[in-house]
Amino acid sequence: MDSTHAAGMLLVAISAGMLALHWFHWSDTEKFADRPERWQSYARHLVRRRTVASSLVGVVGVTLMAFETVPQTPLSITSYLLALVLMTCWILWLACRDMYASRKYHHEQNLDQIAQQLREAGIDRDSREL
Repeated sequence: MDSTHAAGMLLVAISAGMLALHWFHWSDTEKFADRPERWQSYARHLVRRRTVASSLVGVVGVTLMAFETVPQTPLSITSYLLALVLMTCWILWLACRDMYASRKYHHEQNLDQIAQQLREAGIDRDSREL
């Protein structure tokens, strides 16, 4: 077994483990139907993005293991490598979207908590004196 085949098998195993965790997380989110719609939407999109990214990691692994089947012509090798690069870029793009969405959601949660605390303290922006 060469290193490309071993790396491919490792990526497939990592992908399978991550997919199992995502599906476990998805079943957990189904239990929280009483949570706000914003949280449910955030959780759905989060699991969807992470499932796609984890699946792509597995596809990259299978693609690495299939290297021996690629004809050894310049066009074939170039196409093969381009496909690997595009899949990797797609995974990175999904990771950046996930990071941005998580930051945005948590930032909005913090703002909502601050607004709630201000309301409870009796501070309203209309009641301020100029």
